[in-house]
Amino acid sequence: MNLNYKVGSIDWSPIIQRMETHGNCHLPTYPGDLKTVLLNHVGLVQHPQGEKAYQLAREIARLTTFSDAEITYWFSRIIELM
Repeated sequence: MNLNYKVGSIDWSPIIQRMETHGNCHLPTYPGDLKTVLLNHVGLVQHPQGEKAYQLAREIARLTTFSDAEITYWFSRIIELM
């Protein structure tokens, strides 16, 4: 199945496709440091708003599943607004 993970001009497929489920957990997780990968992906590692955008995405995701996939989704939407 070919899903479109592009938001604006950024393709999030490389990150989403690396996520996998483990054990009894049905929610996908990223096998590494999700924050660093997301900030690197959009070039915001040194940008002061990068950390804030990531923390906001985590706070929003905490309201429901709080999964890495949901954090990535909300981060992508916030970045699109920046």
